[in-house]
Amino acid sequence: MSNQSGILADQKLLDILSNDLSKGQTTFITAKISEDSTKVELDNEYSTLEQCTKGLGDSPLYIFYLGTASKQYQFFSYVPDASPVRAKMLYASTKNTMVRQIGGNSIGRQLLITESDELAESVNSDNGDDQKSNVLTESERSAQEIDAAQKKEFYSTYNSISGRELVSQTGGGPSVLQFDVRMNDDIKNLLENDNVIAFKIDPSTEEVAICNKGAANDPKGLTFITEHPTYTIYKNGELYYFIYSCPSGSKVKERMLYASNKSGFIKFLQEKQGMEFTKTFEIGDSDELEVSLISYGSKKQLDDDAAAEASKNTTQKFSRPKGPGGRRARG
Repeated sequence: MSNQSGILADQKLLDILSNDLSKGQTTFITAKISEDSTKVELDNEYSTLEQCTKGLGDSPLYIFYLGTASKQYQFFSYVPDASPVRAKMLYASTKNTMVRQIGGNSIGRQLLITESDELAESVNSDNGDDQKSNVLTESERSAQEIDAAQKKEFYSTYNSISGRELVSQTGGGPSVLQFDVRMNDDIKNLLENDNVIAFKIDPSTEEVAICNKGAANDPKGLTFITEHPTYTIYKNGELYYFIYSCPSGSKVKERMLYASNKSGFIKFLQEKQGMEFTKTFEIGDSDELEVSLISYGSKKQLDDDAAAEASKNTTQKFSRPKGPGGRRARG
């Protein structure tokens, strides 16, 4: 999945947000990504916190809260833990586009919440002064870290921090980056002995590090860590495969950190380690991996199979047309 979804808010939603901002009265507006994933559209409008919290279900939503006489919306990304991985990623990658459309001056706090109680807690702590420093909940602290990472992803330009090599949060494009890659080992050499290496992001050290190594004689023998997301490199014969796995029990913060750093880590492996990946995959639980796609052990085997498939799809057999019936050639 790309870091920006390309999904835009429809004009009706933008008009409602603009009109309510000028009224100066308490309002809650919820918005959702349409079922065909082509736009962000109005979900509902509420005049009280109680009405809004009752209207929240198990699906992700964007929530705009405007206090009485406030000049800015508080913008909540409501993403329940039980939401599908794809929905979580889609709402995360669309959020900053929404902020740009609405206008940064119209948005105050931006928070990630996973339960309706967190909305009530955040709204009740607001006294109308968006600049006041309040005691933050754990979700708010996590949201601030995630927001900071996303802002770097969308708005930063290339920079080097303290001379360190860092993992990009963009699709290999320039940016100020987040996590360190401190690897003196030649990963290709490591894969000669153990053809499966898993990596994790360590938030305490802000580094990407090896967390597991092993050998798999057959793609069916691949296993993945279930406690947190991982980046896994699998060497089958002469070919390398990159697999980003995000188990269903992973925390929202972990999902976003790994998703936003995936492209940069691949870029590091390509440019610094000289690795070329035959295919890259993004899966949830391990049973989502299509084993047949990583069964090729050589480029010749891969090319031969691709050529055979192309030939099967394009070759058509035609019967030779027969001449008009009942006629004979005359001498």
